[in-house]
Amino acid sequence: MKSLAKITKVKYFTPEKKALINPVNIELYDRYLKSSIIKNREVENTTYSTYSSNFMMFLVYLAENWDNIELYSEDFFTDAIDIIEGYMGFCQDVLKNNKKTINNKIAAISSFYVWSVKRRLIAFHPFDKRVDRMKGANEEHIINSYFLNDEQVEQINQGLLDETKYDIQDRLIWAIMLDSANRIGAIDKLKISDLDMDNLEFTNIREKRGYRVEVAISEETLVLLKEWFEIRKEQKDKLEIDAIFITFYEQQYQSMKKNTIQSRIKKIGEIIGLDDFHAHCIRKTKLNDIYVKTGDLSLAADYGNHKSTETTRASYIKPVSKSEVREKIKDLINKRKEEDKEKNQ
Repeated sequence: MKSLAKITKVKYFTPEKKALINPVNIELYDRYLKSSIIKNREVENTTYSTYSSNFMMFLVYLAENWDNIELYSEDFFTDAIDIIEGYMGFCQDVLKNNKKTINNKIAAISSFYVWSVKRRLIAFHPFDKRVDRMKGANEEHIINSYFLNDEQVEQINQGLLDETKYDIQDRLIWAIMLDSANRIGAIDKLKISDLDMDNLEFTNIREKRGYRVEVAISEETLVLLKEWFEIRKEQKDKLEIDAIFITFYEQQYQSMKKNTIQSRIKKIGEIIGLDDFHAHCIRKTKLNDIYVKTGDLSLAADYGNHKSTETTRASYIKPVSKSEVREKIKDLINKRKEEDKEKNQ
């Protein structure tokens, strides 16, 4: 029996936000929409109306989070996986969409690119068969949002020591992502030549849309990196490959691809019983942890390379539950009583 979930409606797609959309993107989508309606006019005011609404929301997301990147641009095709997975997280965390709704929104985007390939406007679909849709959409109506607590983080640290299931590269992927809170689009580009050991960071790493960022690490992670370099010198590629993460494929060592890193992260989630754990969960966990432990939202935003604290608050800070609010109110009341008592003595 399907469980019912409370539907939360969030008013986000306002005329002010729609005005932010790149006009080039609107023009491209209008061309697709007109072409599609001609072939199927009977659903113009139903299916295509929904598709259009969903796509416009995606264009707002691009405007606010990806500097209005153009739909056919080289930058979009380079970062397509990060863009789509980030949008799925946005739909989950900000819009409070359920799995079925998110899948429908991704389908609307995918349909546009399928049409674009058929029209030979682009050579290939940028994320076809490379992004998993939300599983169990018919059974579960709300997607879990993963902000790991300190206990879960330590559980993963200990679980990764099991050499029968995990190796040093798993430990490094986890450590570097948790240290830095960088997107996976930066992590898969890390090179030995970019490592500044003195300042504990990788420098000049290309992240989204060509931005260059630093990837900070801890002293403990640096020790692990040095251990990994020694292993590679003696047992693997002799450090001939500049990439930090490597695989052995077709009888040779090569840089580890992003999808392989994603698969390893998913496997890491199994340590704490999560079968849909992904890179963005680690990023959210780190930025939320910075905010919780410092109380400084701007610091978390800077660490996440966000241009505004609004982005950080909306998607990267764990919402406070009613029970937590209740406890805070209780603490403040008790504190106020103690202060009044001291004054009256």
